[in-house]
Amino acid sequence: MTRGAILGLLVALVMLVVGGFLALGGMGHLGESGDTSRGWTFVGSLLAGLAVALGITVAQRRR
Repeated sequence: MTRGAILGLLVALVMLVVGGFLALGGMGHLGESGDTSRGWTFVGSLLAGLAVALGITVAQRRR
C-alpha cells in the first residue's frame, strides 16, 4: 500500500467516526438532552456514506 492510500483510508476513518457521532447525536442517542435534529442527522449520515465510498475507492487496486 502506498502512502497516499494509507492517508486516504485514515481520512475515510475520521470521516466515518465524525459522521457517525453527528448522525447518532442528531437522532438523540448521544448525550443527556435527547434533542433531535434532522440537519445533523442528514449531515452525519451523508458524511459517513461518503467515508465508506472513499474507503472502498482507495482500497481498490490500481489496474
